[in-house]
Amino acid sequence: MSTELRKRVTLDRNAHRKAEAAAAAVGASLGEYASAAVEYFATRGLDPRETEAREGQLIMQQIKKLGDRVFGFMQEQERTLLTAMLEEMLRTRITLERVLRLNEILVGNLNTQLETLSQAQLQRQLQALQMLRPRNEEAVDKQVKEALKTAQNAGLGKRSKPDEAATGQGQ
Repeated sequence: MSTELRKRVTLDRNAHRKAEAAAAAVGASLGEYASAAVEYFATRGLDPRETEAREGQLIMQQIKKLGDRVFGFMQEQERTLLTAMLEEMLRTRITLERVLRLNEILVGNLNTQLETLSQAQLQRQLQALQMLRPRNEEAVDKQVKEALKTAQNAGLGKRSKPDEAATGQGQ
């Protein structure tokens, strides 16, 4: 910006008074201040008569950009985290259904075999079953704690390799 004044501009009294006050507030001459203001508006492509409309447009553009970023983030979550969660949920459900079907078959076979056992043999089987249940619950609790610990160590939002996520599940 050149400090040499070349042209004259006529302002209404109110604008001149405001320009002088604003220039004095920043320690500039009226000519320097007016030149800087013109440079500011010209380089940014702004129309000082439409500052509110322009600000609204800029705000809307920023809102759109932010919305696009949020939508992109949600798509990324869907592709990574949510798809992996759905896959694991489906795997669990299918496994559970197969285990339940296998359980039905085993109960049928067990009932057939129990009919041939004596009372003493039935008592021993019942005691063994009663000891097995707490051990199974303990094993399930241990696996849940290990899985939660692994998830906490991995941290939320961190990507991990599929092989790392499966570690400890085959117990």
